[in-house]
Amino acid sequence: MRHRAWSKTAIGRRARAGILPAMRMNRSLVFCLLLTACATTPREPASVAEAYARALDEGRVGDAFALTVGGPEEEAAFLERYSDPGARSARAADVRAGAPLLEARAPSLTVAQSPQGWRVVEARPADVPRAALRQFIDSVEARDWKAAWGQLAGPLRARYTPERLREDFEREPLAKERLRRARLALNTHVRVGAGEAVFPLGDERAVRLVLEEGEYRIAALE
Repeated sequence: MRHRAWSKTAIGRRARAGILPAMRMNRSLVFCLLLTACATTPREPASVAEAYARALDEGRVGDAFALTVGGPEEEAAFLERYSDPGARSARAADVRAGAPLLEARAPSLTVAQSPQGWRVVEARPADVPRAALRQFIDSVEARDWKAAWGQLAGPLRARYTPERLREDFEREPLAKERLRRARLALNTHVRVGAGEAVFPLGDERAVRLVLEEGEYRIAALE
């Protein structure tokens, strides 16, 4: 009986000795797989930007689109736009050039990169509409019509669609000149009043932004 009991105990120990390392190995394997999944899923803004640029560089246009906020109805146009290697390369270079200047914005908050990491920006009153105008100009120059349309004031958004905005900028002979003057206005004095910001252009013309839901939006380019 003792021998038999000892044998059962020994067998149990040997079984546990075999099972426990296997369980530890399985847990380690699962942990490693989770780490790998986390490492390959970019979350931080600069990592998302680099993953997007790398996907374009490598011709993985579908993967690049998956890193955008575009809906299924926009995928075909995106794939067509970046079917050209030159367009992909230029866009990847632009993304990488802009990555060190990334900012995260909300109606009452701007967070920017610094050598110490992400930091809150305490902006002067004129800096906020200036940044909004710059963002609109950058969106138009990048032909990101959905983003540009979203930066228009309410009455203009009601009159336009992203597609109509594109058509106006591409067909209107003076559109490029207006955009050029708007960019020059970034370096001028801005008058910030109650719910609006005005960038004078001279000759009684001005770029005007209005405050809507805590954000400045484009009301007029001149």
